[in-house]
Amino acid sequence: MPSTTLSPRRRDALGALVAVLLLAGPVWVPALHLDDPTYRYERVRVTAGEGGVAFANASAVPPDTTPSDRIVCSGGSSRACAFERHLARNHTVLADVYAGSPGERSGAFALGPDRYDYVQIDGAVYEPTTLANRSRVYVVANGTVYEAGDAPEGVATSGDVYRNELSLRPVSPSTALAGVARDAEGVPTPIERAARTGTGVAHEDLSVPRTPIRTADGAYYRVYLADRHRPVIRSDWIETLLVLGAPAAGLVVLSRLRGRVAITYVGPSDDARSEDSRP
Repeated sequence: MPSTTLSPRRRDALGALVAVLLLAGPVWVPALHLDDPTYRYERVRVTAGEGGVAFANASAVPPDTTPSDRIVCSGGSSRACAFERHLARNHTVLADVYAGSPGERSGAFALGPDRYDYVQIDGAVYEPTTLANRSRVYVVANGTVYEAGDAPEGVATSGDVYRNELSLRPVSPSTALAGVARDAEGVPTPIERAARTGTGVAHEDLSVPRTPIRTADGAYYRVYLADRHRPVIRSDWIETLLVLGAPAAGLVVLSRLRGRVAITYVGPSDDARSEDSRP
């Protein structure tokens, strides 16, 4: 059986390499994140179809996770959504907001603490709209809104204003999904990597978009925190000791190799370069 013992020359060369690595300890030791927790992010695909905007595999995500916080009443939403269900039945609700001209406008609702762009009920998706009804005409006098014809006599009034009604308008699930998605380029790198490849790792708790991320191939994924691991080293002083101790250990190794390892320049000499430059 051949011997695996290193020759003195190779052993000294290996010792010199180890010494250089130890001297560079202040650079590579912090990069190991030994005293930082590890956060692993994963993805689940979001689709738009007959069932609305939904997860391709709902069992893969943590409980109470919805496809998008901008689409309410969908997925694992805990809201009763009684107000939205009322509007979805083709009803309207008067709002204390007025417009200078009649007509329908789309825009996000702000109901209590929630602000959203779409509503999904029983697989159907709706877009919030406000309708300034032409039949509900009002005027403003002294800062007070009156129905047309009810303003006090002799008081100057503004032009006609129209009271808004809140309603829902059906839209396609694909339109809603495209409307709430974010591009992968605009999120932190570990989140973008999770959306693109399936897994992303970070050493800090990142803010994950609570809405689908659109990747370069046109697919949509909801990224979520899948796991968190404690630091390998739970004391900051241990990493500090490694950062300071590694160069010291490198100097010790170099001192032992002094006189046995030398760096030799093997490039062309100045005389050779001078001769090459002569005509």
